[in-house]
Amino acid sequence: MAAAAEVAAQPPVTAEVVGNAFVTQYYHILHLSPGLVHRFYQDVSKLGRPEEDGSMTITTTMQAINEKLLALNYGDFRSEIKSVDSQESFRGGINVLLTGYMTAKDNSGRYFAQSFFLAPQDRGYFVLNDMFRYLDSSPSYPAVVTEIVVLTSPEPVPENNVPASENKTPPAEEAVVGEVCNPSENGDVPIVEEEAPVAEVVDQVEDDTWMIVESSARVEELKHKALT
Repeated sequence: MAAAAEVAAQPPVTAEVVGNAFVTQYYHILHLSPGLVHRFYQDVSKLGRPEEDGSMTITTTMQAINEKLLALNYGDFRSEIKSVDSQESFRGGINVLLTGYMTAKDNSGRYFAQSFFLAPQDRGYFVLNDMFRYLDSSPSYPAVVTEIVVLTSPEPVPENNVPASENKTPPAEEAVVGEVCNPSENGDVPIVEEEAPVAEVVDQVEDDTWMIVESSARVEELKHKALT
């Protein structure tokens, strides 16, 4: 009973703590054990990586994500994380946006940005969406062509060429304006409350999912490392 009361009294893990702990662990495994990184994902996950022409390739399923990450040879690089910003999102998920500097073995480096959406599961989170792009290059992106159609009024007919009975322009019909619906009169948006997922932090990835565990000194340790 005392142990249960102690756990209940502990404050919930914030999005900031989860994001910092996740980024620390993700990049530690990415560079030291790249063959295990795919375990942060599931088969429904989507991983986006840029090609040489600037287009973004989307990869899904754990097997394909593993092959894609191994082909990029992240084990030959090291990363310095510059910033981590985390935000609570839909249905208990967490958006994570980070920036960093990746250095190769020849000491050449590139700035990059990466975003994750951590989706909640029975225990902790898994990476549902992952988008990555380098910031110091300007590839030739595919052109996006948007056709713009301009509607103009017909030219007026001179009065001297039109009979008096036909000279009067009929009143224009009033435009139908789409209705804008407010969620409620007082501006409040109804929120469906859901049970907050339990987070935990693990030192090794032993199964096919990544989890963060709450009420552990490891959380504060990883948070401190991520911020220093």
